[in-house]
Amino acid sequence: MNLSAQQTVNVIIDSLIITSSSVSVCISFGMFGFIVYHLIKTRNSPHCVALLLTANMYLALLFTSILSLVEKSCILPKHLYALITSGNGTYCQIRGYLSWVLLCAIYYSNSLQAIYRLCRVIFHTRRSLQSFRLYQMLIIIQWILCCLLVLPAPLLGVFQYSVADYYCQIEYANFRSLLIFTSLAYVIPMSITIGCYIYTMKKIRRGNNNLIRTMTLINAHRDLIVLFRICLLLGLIAIVSIPLIVTYLIYILTGSIPWCSAPIQWLVLSLSITIVTVALGLISPHIWSLFKKHYRRHTAVISINIRIK
Repeated sequence: MNLSAQQTVNVIIDSLIITSSSVSVCISFGMFGFIVYHLIKTRNSPHCVALLLTANMYLALLFTSILSLVEKSCILPKHLYALITSGNGTYCQIRGYLSWVLLCAIYYSNSLQAIYRLCRVIFHTRRSLQSFRLYQMLIIIQWILCCLLVLPAPLLGVFQYSVADYYCQIEYANFRSLLIFTSLAYVIPMSITIGCYIYTMKKIRRGNNNLIRTMTLINAHRDLIVLFRICLLLGLIAIVSIPLIVTYLIYILTGSIPWCSAPIQWLVLSLSITIVTVALGLISPHIWSLFKKHYRRHTAVISINIRIK
């Protein structure tokens, strides 16, 4: 493909990513604000912890979408006018660092939701493992942990600037660094989430007597369904890794990287984030209950106003 065609494709992909990221920012910001409003208003709700963890997930999605929107808004003019820039240095390391930290936060936020559902089913008698304050602390620890896990990458200068794609990444030739930081940021939280689901499912199938005496199987199965949905959500997020794996296999077999690999990776990331922002609200029963209450209250107010008039 000639340079003119490549430039056109890059511009089209950049425009799609900007559109997708804008949608994600709007949805994430709206959902985060909606949840925080209800958390402040109804602090004694039995769904407070679930709402808190969902808000944490939306916060990670919001920051990731904003970063993607800002990055592509800066990259689009460069692709449009085929500018030649040099971006290596501290700014490049910061850009790469932030992108990995935020993606890491999405995965670990998802893991926290899985851990909470496991505690509700398996350790339901231990209220301390389901307390609001505990998960507030865990969320803070999660963000600090994500920042620390990826911190060695910019300090060691792992991120390299791509002149053709105008962004910073870990080079495919640097297999050791790619494997280490991928394991820390993605593999560990994915394993935690899947492990929580498998362990919970086994406990329920074994028919734990204590579980049956103190908690109805209906509630246990309901939490298991939510946990399964969280795993499905993880699958949507994990789609991001498919272009990366395919590109790396091509690099191993041919020794070269397709020019379109970076734009496709960005596009898949942006679309998967948009899908996740929508899916997260759909799979969360506590969010649906809030919307129903809000709708009923709004409908009741309208009917009262009509009667008064």
